[in-house]
Parts: sequence; C-alpha cells; structure tokens
Amino acid sequence: MRRGLALAALLGLAACGAEPPPPSTTAPRAASACDGNFRIANTGSRPVQRIFWRDSALTAWGTDQLRLDVLEPGRSGNFRVATPGLYDIRILFPDGRALERRNINICSGQVVTIGNFAINAP
Repeated sequence: MRRGLALAALLGLAACGAEPPPPSTTAPRAASACDGNFRIANTGSRPVQRIFWRDSALTAWGTDQLRLDVLEPGRSGNFRVATPGLYDIRILFPDGRALERRNINICSGQVVTIGNFAINAP
C-alpha cells in the first residue's frame, strides 16, 4: 500500500514539471485614440475673455489659454492638454463673471460648449 502511495506522489510531482500552456492568442487591446485634442465652442451670446484649465487633481489654475484672443459668440477653438484625463475648466467673461466645470474627461474629438450660464461637456 505504501508503494502505491509513493508512486502516486511521484507521478503528482512529475505533473508539476509539465510544459506550460501555450501563450494566449488573445489580441492585445488597441491603443487609445485619445490624444488630448479637443474643441471649445462658445454657444452663448457673450464673448469669452479667458479660458483656464487644470488637471482635476491640482488646485492651481494654469495660464490663460486664449492669451490675447477672445472667443466670440458662435466661434470655437481647438486646444490640447498634455495628458488626457479629468480636467477642470474655468472661463471669464469681460464683465468679470466666471463659470467653472469640474471633472471633464478630456479626450480627442470632444467638444466643450460654453453657454451664458454653464460649461457643458459630454
């Protein structure tokens, strides 16, 4: 009986040294098409004087993305963030009023719209 158990134990150990299974043939995931390019459209009736954004994990606003330009009503502009992800956007109108929207997922082809009372994003 002991010989039978010993033989079974040896056979079990031999199975541990068997060849590994073949590598998976599952196709790798496609690279994300998100490159950080997006559009901001002013759908409101007032010009936008300044646009700021920041990574949502940060607390300080970046630099004015319009620089010396103004985003007139009915106009839009193309922008790019360094790293796609969640961003907060703040805009200022010439009268000093501001609008903010937090945690916008910036990804390629996205359009963020600025209305008179809100910033909208998909």
